[in-house]
Amino acid sequence: MTWPWAAIDQIISYVNSVDKISDIHLAWWEYICFRQHGDIIKIKENGILDPELVGQMILHLMHYDQEKYNTFLITRDADFGYVSKENIPYRVNVFFRLNKPALVMRKINGKALDLEMLVSESMATAIKEHVLSRKKWLYLVTWPTWSWKSTSLVAMIEYLNQRREEHIITMEDPIEFIYEPKLCTISQRNIWQDSKSFKAAIKGAMREDPDIILVWEIRDAETADAALELSETWHLVFSTLHTQNCPATINRFISLFPPELQESVCDRLATSLIGVQSQMLVKKVGWWRIWIYEFMLNTTAVRNNIKKREIPQLANIIETWANYGMISMKKYAENLLAQGKVDEATIEFIMAENIG
Repeated sequence: MTWPWAAIDQIISYVNSVDKISDIHLAWWEYICFRQHGDIIKIKENGILDPELVGQMILHLMHYDQEKYNTFLITRDADFGYVSKENIPYRVNVFFRLNKPALVMRKINGKALDLEMLVSESMATAIKEHVLSRKKWLYLVTWPTWSWKSTSLVAMIEYLNQRREEHIITMEDPIEFIYEPKLCTISQRNIWQDSKSFKAAIKGAMREDPDIILVWEIRDAETADAALELSETWHLVFSTLHTQNCPATINRFISLFPPELQESVCDRLATSLIGVQSQMLVKKVGWWRIWIYEFMLNTTAVRNNIKKREIPQLANIIETWANYGMISMKKYAENLLAQGKVDEATIEFIMAENIG
């Protein structure tokens, strides 16, 4: 396929027509690149891109909002959403590399997936029974980056949307998936556009009569404290952290706070936490990619270990409470290996990375 130099929409349309392309990479002095089946594929028919063209593409994706583009030139980074002509949403990150503009676009599922399409049957059952049945407390979905945490969160929010008559508030940066209200009414807030900051949005949420709240990412002690407070005041709260497994998530959450507050945070988290779901994408045998998960619920044993801050023991608890639905990432991968969905190299990678 060939396309005119500046036809960013034509590039996007091509991606929308090709199976299993998840990302578009465009940068100066580089070929047009796609991520397909987990690998970067370079399209060389049109040669390399020049920085002026990449800048024009970014301006187009910003709908020719010159003020927004000028702000990007100053801040050197920006995140926003873009919806293609085919009505497929993308998450866009624009940045500079070697003092020249570049961008990465992540294609977002236009339809919420069922939990059973994402996780094993037993894990889907456990999430529905022990997480999505709750009226309050905190549930965390984690992984450092590019694990499609948003796909899991969308599936859970949509499950609730179809079954409860409640008010859902989401605080996102940027908004990727637009929900169609079913039984719920849904207030989606795009941080920096609909609110000045996560802090302001969280503070406002307390006065907006919510039942279910999605705080897109916990980045600091202030946000972590607010998420805890929301969960303690009879709200079901979902959020994310950039951590690689369940024990690391607990450690990271606590370490956000100064040492003199960490003991009380352990007590609060031990009471308010529903559980943690860590996930990663790996290559699937044959084609495309597949998720591998670690899943921990806040049982009595987990709660006691969090209170005592005996976090390393959580890995053993996850292994021994399998009948309660918990599973380590290593065990989840081994189950997929037995089904022929992943290969030995995936197991070796997980063990090398000390995951689970």
